[in-house]
Amino acid sequence: MGAKSQQELAKLVAENLLAFDPKFWLRMATRADAAESREEKDRLTALANTVMTIVDTIVARTNTQVADSSKVLQAIMAAAANEHGEWELPLSTEKADAMRREVAKHEGALDEALLSNAFAWMRKAADDRLDGMVALLQKVLQLYAGHALSKGSGGTGRQAEGEGGAAEEAVQRLLAADEDRWDALLSEAVASEVSEAALVGALRRRMEKTVLVLPSGSYAQRVQAEYLSELEARATKAFQNANQVT
Repeated sequence: MGAKSQQELAKLVAENLLAFDPKFWLRMATRADAAESREEKDRLTALANTVMTIVDTIVARTNTQVADSSKVLQAIMAAAANEHGEWELPLSTEKADAMRREVAKHEGALDEALLSNAFAWMRKAADDRLDGMVALLQKVLQLYAGHALSKGSGGTGRQAEGEGGAAEEAVQRLLAADEDRWDALLSEAVASEVSEAALVGALRRRMEKTVLVLPSGSYAQRVQAEYLSELEARATKAFQNANQVT
């Protein structure tokens, strides 16, 4: 009732969408019935109608986004299927590359709705003990994270020069590669002039950006942060193994 504009009201409704349950509508009706004047009753009734319209619009838009994201998710997964519409796991390099191209093709649709759908499908597949489907959806999330993180460099200015630049290039190669190629690429990085500090530093700059820029608690933040954490752990292990050998 204190909203000063339609824009402010719409924002309040969107931020508190889950609060519009039967108790809320009953309270609105009760307050309207108990209004001391016809003017107040009409204002409460109009407010209830407006809020209901906004809620319906948001729900309809959300349902549309979920439906659209399901189609995109299906398209990404279908890129890895054989001519019979089946998946042969582990995926071949050719099929993984096909999925990667599909992810890039739908870059504008790689949003929270798609990630939410992916997690929901993974939970359902896990409940149904469809381990292959779980693995395939995990691959989708890995490809998403690699694509999203590769869009921006973690180093700027002097950080991108010299060893820092070499570390950034190594990270870019890792982000563009499948997880099963990480060890080989990390071995190459270890054998080059890139130090552990430089490589880990490049990864942590991306982690800082992920934490600071992406909405806290979002699926995007979660997926990208977990991806970077795993990549850093693998990098640290690669340098440790190299030190033991030497």
